[in-house]
Amino acid sequence: MRLRPRAVTELWAPKAGNSPEEYEDAFRAVCPDPEPDADAGMARAAVSDGASESAFAREWANALAEAFTAAPPDLCALTGEALTEWLAPAREEWREGVPWDRIPWHGEAKARAGAFATLLGLAFEDAPDGDDSDGGGLAWRALAVGDSCLFVVRDGRLAVSFPLEDAAAFGNTPALVCSNPDNADAGDLWDGVRQLGGECEAGDRFILASDAIACWFIAAEAAGERPWEAIDALDPEDWDGWVEEQRRSGLMHNDDVTLLALEVAPAAAAE
Repeated sequence: MRLRPRAVTELWAPKAGNSPEEYEDAFRAVCPDPEPDADAGMARAAVSDGASESAFAREWANALAEAFTAAPPDLCALTGEALTEWLAPAREEWREGVPWDRIPWHGEAKARAGAFATLLGLAFEDAPDGDDSDGGGLAWRALAVGDSCLFVVRDGRLAVSFPLEDAAAFGNTPALVCSNPDNADAGDLWDGVRQLGGECEAGDRFILASDAIACWFIAAEAAGERPWEAIDALDPEDWDGWVEEQRRSGLMHNDDVTLLALEVAPAAAAE
């Protein structure tokens, strides 16, 4: 049985009191049909959360999400050197997009230090299927820097919570990717890289979430709830009101919120 992922949910909201133009998260999902174009690659998705304290974080988050979904790094043999090389075009894109001539003198040092953002990338690939002589198995690999999280729901339960599993693990200093490779204060990028992978089954649901809703998700699941069902039950038109209610009740931190979900289905059903 051939399995293919499809994007089913894309939801986002800026911080309370901010306009959509001030939203500093970014997300992308690409689920090509591999039959017409063999060069299209397999499905991939990304969420990036720009750090508001840095300059042009929105632009950097978008550059990272776009870079991963356009051509992710080789997650099977990733090294620190390979990751730095893969980031180079996105870093150059960010640098060229900064309006250096319009930055006031008091903001120039901050801009030259670079922007910071988390990165959560998910990529799928064909995998051998021992129970099917025709193949069709599907595998997934994920890369995380920071506290944007991936959740895998299988058979009605949370099977994977990556890279964080405890709501108490969220803090104010997550690992971040810096747009300036020469910023010594950014630390060693490779130290913050986490990787995970596994095999897919039909019906698997992959949820990518930025930190505020990821923390809510983990806390709700730890309390015995099924947060993925609450999300599935939401009408997209009710999304903003629902986020506002979670913030008002203290269940969700007031931050940009991004949720992206993909579902694995037999190829015919995924079309």
